[in-house]
Amino acid sequence: MTRASVRRGSAPRPARPEEEQETEGRGRLRFVKSPTTWLLGILLAVVTVTFQDVLTASVKAILPLDRVPDRLSPQGAIDVVEVKDVKDIGYYVVRDGEGADGGKLREQIASGQPWREGRDVVDAGDADWMITVQGRASQQVRITDIVPVLEGGACEKPLGGSLAHFPSQGVSDVIPLELVVDAPRPRLETYGKDGKDGKDAKPFFTGPEAKHITLNQNETEAFIVHATAETGYCRWRYRVHYEVGGTTAEMTISGPGGRPFELTARLPDPSGYRKVYFPGLDCVYPGTRPPDAWYEQTGQEYARARSDGKVPPCPKA
Repeated sequence: MTRASVRRGSAPRPARPEEEQETEGRGRLRFVKSPTTWLLGILLAVVTVTFQDVLTASVKAILPLDRVPDRLSPQGAIDVVEVKDVKDIGYYVVRDGEGADGGKLREQIASGQPWREGRDVVDAGDADWMITVQGRASQQVRITDIVPVLEGGACEKPLGGSLAHFPSQGVSDVIPLELVVDAPRPRLETYGKDGKDGKDAKPFFTGPEAKHITLNQNETEAFIVHATAETGYCRWRYRVHYEVGGTTAEMTISGPGGRPFELTARLPDPSGYRKVYFPGLDCVYPGTRPPDAWYEQTGQEYARARSDGKVPPCPKA
């Protein structure tokens, strides 16, 4: 054996792959346990949380809505708190059915019972709805227009059935708006301070004297829409246009129970009604003051009694 062969035999043996992996593992473990590494990790976590808080605060300040799901869209910036029928005095049409037969309806009205329950009743001639809305957005909401949208695009023939005339409850201290729903281009209007019989009615949301309704966050506003119908039976909803945070949006307001608002004109000839119910104030009582009584006539009897255009005497009991 030569010296050369001995030197070759005594050279270091190359490390095996598993030994290299074990050495690298020990190196990583020493790095993880290093105090410097732990300190860097803590600082990174603090910076991340702080950045998230700053970003969230910035989003809340910039975006208009106060609810996380709504922040990417202005939809839902207005809540409809209540839609209520607040008609004071007027006429109602009771569609044909059981409720108007056998004198039951007259008895209920005279006794002050809730006569509308269980009956299909529609406001006739005019109606008053109080609509209460509330602002949800963190920024101010500005209602720029409210447009009636007719179901089917047009009104239909006025409803028949039975006609009832009597007083009900009313409200005040709200924004009064006027709507002729069966006009060629129905729109919300308001009367000037000297307006009488609609002669001074002007558009509320459009024109040189246009007005708007503003809502701050959690602020409520109520307004009454006095709707009239002269020729047809109409069903509609309101499309509300508004601005919030520099963005425009729309929403829909429906009638009570989510149904369309509805109103029918009175028949030009009352003989077309099956029956008519009216109080003593609608006729002449042979005394100093009319009695607290209600009367029932067929449509033909009611029309015949008023054919001369005068207020007729009250029917005999």
